[in-house]
Amino acid sequence: MNQTTKSALRLSQRLDLLTALLERRSIRPLLDRFNTRELVEAHGFLWDKLVELHYLTQKREFVREEVTRKMVPSATYQHQQGCDLRLDYCKGVECIWSNPVCAANKIKNNMEVMAETIASYLQTPGSNGREPTRGRGKRLAAEDAILM
Repeated sequence: MNQTTKSALRLSQRLDLLTALLERRSIRPLLDRFNTRELVEAHGFLWDKLVELHYLTQKREFVREEVTRKMVPSATYQHQQGCDLRLDYCKGVECIWSNPVCAANKIKNNMEVMAETIASYLQTPGSNGREPTRGRGKRLAAEDAILM
């Protein structure tokens, strides 16, 4: 028997995220409306789109650390929050359930870094926001792919 897990993140929420990315708007207002389960799922969804768009727009191999090095390390974030729990609580998913406000803030911050990375993949070269003729097809194909 095929069992399907119900998605916490609605299609409209995914489309709102993608639209914000394509319009180069901040995703934070959207994320602030998500509940804990939706936020965890949105994080995975956005990461998957980031990797997909990397391969559609970049010539080099995807290196996870190129993105994660821009994020605040868990130990630093934990110290900033005055948290004295074991570090693996902050790195894993334990904190999202025991201290959802703190963990949600960390996830949102990381998602903003992912959104900035995606924006750099979709960056339009040229002046005044105008796109040159060459290279335009690749970027437009990537923007089309983001909706798939």
